[in-house]
Amino acid sequence: MKTLLACLFLCASVAVEPLQYSLEFFADPVPGWSKNRLAGQVLPGNSGFRIYDLRPQDAPFDDAETFKVDTPLTLPYGEKRIALDLAVGDSIKPLWGNRLMQFQVNGRELDVAISAEGVASFEKEFGDDGKGFVPAVSGHYEFALEKDLTDVQFLSFMTAGAGGYDMTVKNVVISVQPEEDLRPQPYLLRYNRLGYLNDQSQPVLLEWQADLTTDTLPLTVRQASHEETQLDLKRGALNSDSGMELTVLDLKLLQPDYTTLIIPETVKRTKHTSALLRIRDSLSEYEKARDQALGAFHWFDMRTYPGAHAQDHSARVFGTSERKDVYGGWYDAGDYGRYSVNGAWSVYLMLLSYVADPTAFDVAISPLQRTEPARKDVLDLLVPELNFLAAMQRDDGAVYHKVNPRDWPALTVAPADDTDEKFIMPISTTATADVAAVMNLAAFVFGQSELVADKKLAAHYRSVAQKASAFLDANPQRIMIEDRYDGHEYGGPYTDANDDDERLLARVSHSWQGKRVSPDDQEQLLALAAQPRFGDETPDWMNVRFLALFSALMQPSDDSEFFEQLLARVESQFEPLLQEQVQNPYGILYAGPGNAFSWGSNGIIATLGTQLLWLHRLTGNELYWQAAYRSSHWFFGLNPHGVIFATGNSRFHIQRPHFRPLVSQAAPQPFGLLAGGPNSVELKGDTAAAPLFNKAPMQVYIDHQDSWATNEVAINWQSAWASYLSLLTQRQ
Repeated sequence: MKTLLACLFLCASVAVEPLQYSLEFFADPVPGWSKNRLAGQVLPGNSGFRIYDLRPQDAPFDDAETFKVDTPLTLPYGEKRIALDLAVGDSIKPLWGNRLMQFQVNGRELDVAISAEGVASFEKEFGDDGKGFVPAVSGHYEFALEKDLTDVQFLSFMTAGAGGYDMTVKNVVISVQPEEDLRPQPYLLRYNRLGYLNDQSQPVLLEWQADLTTDTLPLTVRQASHEETQLDLKRGALNSDSGMELTVLDLKLLQPDYTTLIIPETVKRTKHTSALLRIRDSLSEYEKARDQALGAFHWFDMRTYPGAHAQDHSARVFGTSERKDVYGGWYDAGDYGRYSVNGAWSVYLMLLSYVADPTAFDVAISPLQRTEPARKDVLDLLVPELNFLAAMQRDDGAVYHKVNPRDWPALTVAPADDTDEKFIMPISTTATADVAAVMNLAAFVFGQSELVADKKLAAHYRSVAQKASAFLDANPQRIMIEDRYDGHEYGGPYTDANDDDERLLARVSHSWQGKRVSPDDQEQLLALAAQPRFGDETPDWMNVRFLALFSALMQPSDDSEFFEQLLARVESQFEPLLQEQVQNPYGILYAGPGNAFSWGSNGIIATLGTQLLWLHRLTGNELYWQAAYRSSHWFFGLNPHGVIFATGNSRFHIQRPHFRPLVSQAAPQPFGLLAGGPNSVELKGDTAAAPLFNKAPMQVYIDHQDSWATNEVAINWQSAWASYLSLLTQRQ
């Protein structure tokens, strides 16, 4: 017996050797930002790769590039690290200190590995943005990996500026000290964190963990009044959008109260879980979200940041020596570019929502930089952007597409520190048509005001619209901006392969000035209203047919026959969508092409909610309001991430949106900004979200400041969000 015990003790004391996983690379690394300067090449035998300058004889490349190298690998749970050998070319001359590259696994920067004696394997070189870089020194480097990283998908790098850039990575090995994963996991309850109305749907979802060994879980529903209900939850079906097995529960609680949902620990690796939610008899919490959504435009307003982008007062018209004052308006998204197509779309959506129900916008907006103290808050909010769009018009009526610097500023650059020269990029017919449309609508809205200042604005906007329309009539062919000029992006392209829908919107918008929709356009509108989604794959800045349809429905007209036909067809297209919504456990209609979640999916969902509320105002049918309300649960926590998809002060709100004023601390507390949301269509080099791209569509989202494809903020979905909440909270 003693011998056996001694053997057991000695065997347990022997250290187990770590498992070793050598990584192989089978495809050349491809530059993610397409700067056309650096290239990647896999080494013979797939043992590593090289990143090098295509034109080392040219001037040093004072810019960054990203590369992603796929190397799928499944690892056990446990302590792990990754090691590699780095060879730095003799020709390289670093420009940013001695920084070479930022090393990432699955899009995450790694910490330096620490030995058992507490010694770091090397020291990183840090940039002003806090990103840590491997120094430009050949050698052996080791990094720490998280214990719970079990799915390696790719290595990625952001290069630092240099002349003659050249580095080779080889002998990449991951070592793992495996151990049993005993971490307790909570049950995943998803619900609206603002609470539910007591007379409306109250959906709660249980997402089943894949390794649960039971198909039934007990649930206690305990109200503050001490009423309790005991339920048995059966394992639900797999939902393809979320990739989760879901059990759907509709509470149907009538008494406004606090309610606690409780699932006790039942099987191994689960933990007692509770969720506190509210049943309410008013939309007071929604009204707070509405106020924040409207106030959030303050953080897009250039005037918010003293001294910022003064160069816009004298921006260069691209390809010429001409300069033009285009200062003002809203930053488009997470950077400091401004785009005519997106700006016009955003203002048009809000103005059309205002026309649908002006009383829904009779709220005090704060913060708000006043242009005219006597003007309605919401109209005063829109004036700076309208004036910027008017300033983008050329003498012949055409509208310049965008204003941007040649290159993207770093994420940490504050508005006041972004001093790069701005360029006014060429005209496009989509920009011209969008601006014609929004100016016609703005002239109508401001023309209703009794303020002299508003009457003057209405006349100015009407003139801009007339000149833009005249240019479109004289130029029936599509004119479109290029994706790149001289190898540089000059901001996002916002290109469009078809301007028919923008031209239709511009023509229909003439009715805001008392002109009747032509018979040809009536026929086209009726045809569009008979198509699923009205011919718009997604309702966004590129697809504006839905704006033309609803504009025709909301304009003053004596053509009742056309109105009734058009409204009937529009309603018929929503019938199958509402039926699908009832079957959707998350309560949304759609969020992209097909069953995908598109870039800015939250904006699409909010835009559809706004369309439902337009229909509610047009018809008085309560079913449309109820459907819009059901969609709201998605934004406030009934989603696979359990988050509120807007910035705020709770731990459930998103915290790290892709927004330069926030990251640079120029905007300290920008509450109410809506995140773009899940994006299963195109990441465009977003390595932060890339590890999720092979997951279910709803899963492709991360609350990370580097995720421009899923967590960026933008004026188009902010406009939809503010319009949606304004109309929703003004319950008829």
